[in-house]
Amino acid sequence: MPRAEVLVFPRKIFGAAFSLLPWGSVQAHISEIESSFGWLDRPDAESSEEFVQAIACAIVKDSADNVCVFRRVKDGRADLSGKLTLIVGGHIDNLDRCDDFGDSLLINLRREIIEEIGVAADEDIRPIGVIIDGSSVVASRHVAFLHELTADEVSPMATEEFARGSKLTGQFVSRIQLCSWINRFDPWSRLVIERYVCRGDVEAKARQTSFL
Repeated sequence: MPRAEVLVFPRKIFGAAFSLLPWGSVQAHISEIESSFGWLDRPDAESSEEFVQAIACAIVKDSADNVCVFRRVKDGRADLSGKLTLIVGGHIDNLDRCDDFGDSLLINLRREIIEEIGVAADEDIRPIGVIIDGSSVVASRHVAFLHELTADEVSPMATEEFARGSKLTGQFVSRIQLCSWINRFDPWSRLVIERYVCRGDVEAKARQTSFL
């Protein structure tokens, strides 16, 4: 069995920020990642000051443009515990290791989507942008490469991530509802609601890094 390694790249590529950067604005950064990414054992990645971990993730919309919501389990990080989320996905690991960052990203994202919500997203994955969270040391260790896919039904299966007993897990809700619920979401999802899903309908909060 291969060691459990995750894909990392130099922290300096994006620096300190708290933002959702549009996909079109980060192509130079992605080119830099292509030439500098590597693999680390996850415990080493979690303690690294030089590298950050790439997260392949997505939000799910239905054909009526509603967005799928999930409730996170109560175990885990304090800023995520029991929160609502729009995000599915996870670390890019070395199970399907390849030499191309873009290929590694999509291979892992497709696998995560199948494992977590039972959706086979072969072609219908569209890039949105990159989430950088500089609100804490822990949060800053992960940079999210966010995508979007369309599915009218999901089957949440990741019990280690989502509270399947919640009536909200796997439910599609309108943009108006997301606006009114925004404070119930985890930090990444709040950024996605403010700056993508409900852009212009809710006020984007000014945020600063808190540890650099």
